[in-house]
Amino acid sequence: MPKRAIILLLAAISLGLAVPACNKSTTPNPTPAPSVSFTPDPNVSSTIIKVTIQGSPTAKIPVDESTPSSMTNPRPGTTIVTHRTGSDGTTVFKNLTPSATYCWVAVLGPPPTPPTSSTCAPWDVWQNNTITIGT
Repeated sequence: MPKRAIILLLAAISLGLAVPACNKSTTPNPTPAPSVSFTPDPNVSSTIIKVTIQGSPTAKIPVDESTPSSMTNPRPGTTIVTHRTGSDGTTVFKNLTPSATYCWVAVLGPPPTPPTSSTCAPWDVWQNNTITIGT
């Protein structure tokens, strides 16, 4: 058998063996997504509020906490407590009801009509994220 025919025969055999091997999947089963809880975690009763001005964390900013005045149009209601941000621009609000929606208002400037920034967040947001407000 000529050399060229032997090379072609070996190539054909190699290809024949490679094709079935390529059709078998060697990828592992996909990792399942983490389960998401659709109920409040009763052990989480605090959240971190971060205040920024022009994108920079800002200290000594008063932040008011409230519950919404209306659940149909969540806007801050009557202030429950006020905290000031620390040197890292954050403050921690504790003793939150795990199933409640809360609002936070940062007072970003001096009186008489200071600019403010606010947000309201349901439990699934404040239990799992740092809340950032400001400019």
